[in-house]
Amino acid sequence: MPGRKDIAATLRDRIRAGEYPVGSKMPSTREITTELGGSRATTSAALHLLADEGFLTLKDKSTAVVRSPEATDETPESRLADVRAELLALRGDVADVQQRLDDVTERLSNALDKLRT
Repeated sequence: MPGRKDIAATLRDRIRAGEYPVGSKMPSTREITTELGGSRATTSAALHLLADEGFLTLKDKSTAVVRSPEATDETPESRLADVRAELLALRGDVADVQQRLDDVTERLSNALDKLRT
């Protein structure tokens, strides 16, 4: 049974050979698994590995689009910095949501206290 690195190597070779042109949607994990073997989880891990290497862009849970690693000036470090900035922004959003949740919880508690009295 092939591992994620085996599946990724096969797909990487096909991308380089132009079998999956830049901008095209990759086959589904189910289709890849049927053709190459392994499990869908292993295939998904292979697609994530190719995304980390810059060969794919993962659009959502089920869509991977081929990209050209040569067409981007992004380095792993710059991509990491971008992700870090995005996570820091999300941290602020989470704090805002937590505050709103706390406010709603307090209002709900007050309403329940009024019902009990």
